[in-house]
Amino acid sequence: MIKLVKDIIRKRTIRIVDTFNDFIGQGKKVLDIGAGGGWIAKEIKRRKAVDITLLDIIDFNRTSLKSILYDGENIPFLDNDFDISFLIFTLHHCSVPQRLLKEAKRVTKDKIIIIEDIPTSWFNKAFLCFWDVLTNLPSLVKPPGENIFFNFKTPSEWQEVFKELQLNIVFEKTFSSNKFINHRLFVLQK
Repeated sequence: MIKLVKDIIRKRTIRIVDTFNDFIGQGKKVLDIGAGGGWIAKEIKRRKAVDITLLDIIDFNRTSLKSILYDGENIPFLDNDFDISFLIFTLHHCSVPQRLLKEAKRVTKDKIIIIEDIPTSWFNKAFLCFWDVLTNLPSLVKPPGENIFFNFKTPSEWQEVFKELQLNIVFEKTFSSNKFINHRLFVLQK
């Protein structure tokens, strides 16, 4: 059973990283905000030999990569400290995603890469919430004041958030990592 779970995680990780691999250059300094288990960061490091830091509110890291805990809002790095930041399935967990995006913009020199689940109907949105609870069960034991939000948005709602923060969309694409959930990749530039 453990081998099956590892295989599923590995295959899903590869499919996800394939969608934005071309936007990450060799040797860049990268921040993975909301890193979870660290599998995506590990795959990127394997492919691109980047200097990558994992950042999350709880230590879920299952890799040997450097991981830092933070309060979920104030990123503990200097302005323009990273070439690229990414938030993979992270923003829908924020009560006010704009706050975290503002911080990501502050610490990033060039690109912010975002992938979010995109609801296609009310039923699909309910499924996304259910799926999110299942895949984030360990985070139900949360730090004080932290909640699990389901701030799923449509692509046009995300586009409006990015516009409000003066982040330019340089690429976007809808894709799926399974038959039930659509994801949207956004590559943003300051």
